[in-house]
Amino acid sequence: MELKPQDTLLALKYWSLKLKGEESSVRAIAESVAISASEVSKGTKRLVASRLVVERNGSVFAESGALSEWLCYGVRYAYPQDSVGYGRGLPTSWNCPVLKSDIVPPAPPFVWPVPRGGVEGALIKPLHESVPFASSQNDDIYRAMSLIEAIRSGKPRELVIARDLLTRLIKGKP
Repeated sequence: MELKPQDTLLALKYWSLKLKGEESSVRAIAESVAISASEVSKGTKRLVASRLVVERNGSVFAESGALSEWLCYGVRYAYPQDSVGYGRGLPTSWNCPVLKSDIVPPAPPFVWPVPRGGVEGALIKPLHESVPFASSQNDDIYRAMSLIEAIRSGKPRELVIARDLLTRLIKGKP
């Protein structure tokens, strides 16, 4: 089975639930990431087959090591970043307000295009169309997706820092 871009978002949702020690229904997950329940179900099967999540006793959990490796090294090549112009949106990459790092954010900022966006900047296409919504609902997902955008667009120095921050975030190490 081949992963789809929304599967990465779904894996992050499972990771976020694991981080908080929570479980959720397929319908609740679908609502929180703005993906249909059938796509959540199909995506979960793809994630289990790819070993990014595991299913135990009817519950699904993110596999932190595999997920970290996929996010840090696979996503950049499977889904390259695409610039779509200039406009208003939700800040991402090093411009993410919930992301703390030593990197000086680029100007103009990278933003995901969203209606009534709060920041003007260089628009980049998100990994999946529902990423901005899911990020606005969950700071952990927002932080992780912003680091993924930094990895997708990063230069060598930025890549090292973003990969380190993302690995520590996914594995729960401050």
